[in-house]
Amino acid sequence: MSSVMSEPSRSDRFHRQIIDSLDEVVFHTDTQGVVTFLNPAWTKLTGYRPEESVGRAFLDALHPKDREQHQQRFQDLLAQPPEPQRFEARALSRDGAERWVEVVTRSLRGEDGSVQGFCGTLTDVSERRRTHDALSQRERYLAALVEMQQRLLVAQHGEESYKESYRGVLEPIGQATGASRVYVFLLHRDEGGQVLMSQRAEWCAPGIQVELDNPQLQNLPMEPAFSRWLERLSQGDKIMGLVKDFPETERTLLVPQNIQSLLVLPLRVNDALVGFIGFDHCQEQRQWTQLEVDLLSAVAGAISLELEHRQSESALRERETRYRQLAENASDIQYRYRLENPRSFLFVSRVVSDQLGYSPEEHYADPELWHRRIHPGDLPALTQLLENPQSVSNKPVVLRFTCRDGRTKWLEHTVAPVLNSSGRAVSVEGIARDITDRREVEEALKMSEASFRILLEGVTDAAAIQRDGRIVYANMALVTTLGFDRPDQLIGRALMRFVEDDLEEVPGPPPDPSGIKGMITGERRLVRRDGKTRVAELVSLPLLFDGAPAVVSIARDVTEQRQLQARLTLADRLASVGTLAAGIAHEINNPLAFVISNLSFLSEEMRRSQLSMESTTSTAASPAGSGPKLRQRAELDLAEWQEVLSEAYEGAERVRQIVRQLKTFSRPDEERLSPVDIHQVLDSVVMMAANEIRHRAQLHRDYASVPMVMANEGRLCQVFLNLVVNAAQAIPEGDAQRHSIRLVTRRLDVGRVLIEVQDSGSGIPREALGRIFDPFFTTKPVGVGTGLGLSICHGIITNLGGEISADSEMGKGSTFRVILPSLEPRTRARTHAALPAAQPATQRKGRVLVVDDEPGVGKVLRRILKEHEVEVASGGRQALERLQREPDFFDAVLCDVMMPDLGGKDLYEAVRKTQAGLERRFIFVSGGAFTTNAREFLEAIPNPKLEKPFNEPALRQIVQDLVSRGPSSR
Repeated sequence: MSSVMSEPSRSDRFHRQIIDSLDEVVFHTDTQGVVTFLNPAWTKLTGYRPEESVGRAFLDALHPKDREQHQQRFQDLLAQPPEPQRFEARALSRDGAERWVEVVTRSLRGEDGSVQGFCGTLTDVSERRRTHDALSQRERYLAALVEMQQRLLVAQHGEESYKESYRGVLEPIGQATGASRVYVFLLHRDEGGQVLMSQRAEWCAPGIQVELDNPQLQNLPMEPAFSRWLERLSQGDKIMGLVKDFPETERTLLVPQNIQSLLVLPLRVNDALVGFIGFDHCQEQRQWTQLEVDLLSAVAGAISLELEHRQSESALRERETRYRQLAENASDIQYRYRLENPRSFLFVSRVVSDQLGYSPEEHYADPELWHRRIHPGDLPALTQLLENPQSVSNKPVVLRFTCRDGRTKWLEHTVAPVLNSSGRAVSVEGIARDITDRREVEEALKMSEASFRILLEGVTDAAAIQRDGRIVYANMALVTTLGFDRPDQLIGRALMRFVEDDLEEVPGPPPDPSGIKGMITGERRLVRRDGKTRVAELVSLPLLFDGAPAVVSIARDVTEQRQLQARLTLADRLASVGTLAAGIAHEINNPLAFVISNLSFLSEEMRRSQLSMESTTSTAASPAGSGPKLRQRAELDLAEWQEVLSEAYEGAERVRQIVRQLKTFSRPDEERLSPVDIHQVLDSVVMMAANEIRHRAQLHRDYASVPMVMANEGRLCQVFLNLVVNAAQAIPEGDAQRHSIRLVTRRLDVGRVLIEVQDSGSGIPREALGRIFDPFFTTKPVGVGTGLGLSICHGIITNLGGEISADSEMGKGSTFRVILPSLEPRTRARTHAALPAAQPATQRKGRVLVVDDEPGVGKVLRRILKEHEVEVASGGRQALERLQREPDFFDAVLCDVMMPDLGGKDLYEAVRKTQAGLERRFIFVSGGAFTTNAREFLEAIPNPKLEKPFNEPALRQIVQDLVSRGPSSR
């Protein structure tokens, strides 16, 4: 018996294990719905342990809203046969969350058929239910979006119709979302530019208060209360959440409308914020899902497109209105002419009455009106214009019409064909502009051009008319100036071909801003047909010639005038040299005095020393201790001789610097422009004028860091020497400690440098200050000044593209200001010649040929280059013969520039022709007194150049560089 009873017990345990391992909840209730059994899956579903729920009503575990419905289901199971029931319900978990479950239950009946209770299973279907709800929601929203777009298509325009029609547009969206209120706000600005928002449309669910007519929601400033909304919506972001969590400034407006949660999405047109659409919940604090936000963003996009469409339509209507007003008020005739039969005018603007004397109605009644009133010579052009507009589309056609009063008018027509769907022209639209006045002016212009030609032929100055940089007319004066015979020899050529100057390097007016080719102005050198040059002042002006833009250039030959000016400039230089002659002589005599004295002393000392040494050697027996005394005396003599030599070298160097400044100052034919260091010029001027300044005033230099200027160093020396000497002569002698002359340099701005010469002298009378730059005007006593100095200074500075001016106060002194254009955009760093470094002891001994007609120079160079084998030629011809005998013998050739028999230039050219490559081994040396041709030759060749007296380390370095390469390097 016991074994029989044990078998069911094991079976029960087995089935219980199966039930407990199921993921589905297995439950059992009595007939009253009280739970009597739950498996462990109940805990996973609800969070309650089975023993906590056993003894409680099964319906208590369901959502309160579902209990009544499911209570009826259990009642039905009591009366029906024991067939299973299947339904879905919401179960509540311990944390209050809802879980959707599928309930499968049936009644349990006893042997007598009575109901003993209920059993069944619960399956968690929350995920499936959420997916189903999301799909249903998406379908509901999409259906509402389609309906909304259909209503947008039939929505009416206008302020009142906008509110009413948009209520119908928002209704399906509001119903689909379950929102309490849906609304649209549009943004606009007040007169002060502040952003305002106004409600323009609204839909409300039943029982929700309408806010559309609330005045607080019209013209409401967005800042500062809704600054957060404006910023986020402008960035394309949304406003979403529970109102209780919003800032206080926003709740002030939202809470009175009973809004508990909301969603606001931006409305954008052409990527700019124009408003927003909002969705309110007034009865619950409901959060919006991301799916809802995405679907409702599509709603905002559809409304944004409709707003853009409304704006476009409004702009189009406004443009149409303006066009009609413009067409009716424009001075041009606008018309449309039908090409299909019957041909007729479809539209003619009313200005035609004033222009031609015929009203639009007369045109509509008479399609052939223009054909009868057109000039007979223009009838074919009118026929082509109206019958084949494609051939002249967008090309102006000028026609002559006879007005009602008999006057002839010139009308310029521009037409375009109007095509149908098949591409065939059905009408022509055109604009006719009255150009009668312009044609009359053109005719008069042709007459004036003929007169202009006669005028240009009669003037003595050379004249040319250019178009696109080419000469189209040249008068005989230009033909003669350039050395041609007939004007046609110049037609088609560029006038620039006859201009020698590089316009980028010549100071003067800036390029013409119009960009017209051929605009040449300023002083230029014109190259004749035979290669000779003439200096001319050119003036160019734009004009119409033969009805087209052109440029007229008039050149006045000022060659003789410039030559006279050069002679006057030279005369002024000579006057300056005469003024400074005593001072320069004093400056040279001072160092020469101690150079000669020191050299004389040194010569005498060396003679005495030699006699003393001979006497000492001839004496057989010397007193004890005489040897050390003699050595001590010799050492003292050597130290003194070294000091004497240093003083002599210093004095000679001062003479060399003075001579260098005189060389720079005394080049009357040098006009070449190059980068110039203005401080170096001022220092040179101070050195030459030192004797004038020393007894009158103290000199102060106030130099700033300034760029170099494009000028001629000699000319600038002339200008500032004149200004400094004038400043010194304005100060009486004898009180140098009380007076001063100050040289100041400053950078004014990009591209300009200021130089000031200030003095504390007697000053210039106010009545004379305006005339000091006039020729032959001077404030100095008769016989002291020529009156040309400041006038020439003014001319030099002006030709360099600069300015010169003066301020003065009687008894306090004067200030002369010079402004020069700088080379700042293309500044190259100024390089200072450094003495070459000492060479290693092991250097190749080379062979050097010295060519100089001065024997002393040859001896000096032989002594300086004693580490090399030096051969001296006393002239160019002797050197040429030596080089022709052994062209590869010499490593370097030091050649003087100016020699009587054969100059350095001629020797160089002869060697280059007969022994090509040997000329690269030439080093030119010169004392500086050479011609313009020699100077141009030295500037054109790449060979090294050295000036006398020599910089010995530099000379040795240059020679050693050539020697190290050897003769074969050529």
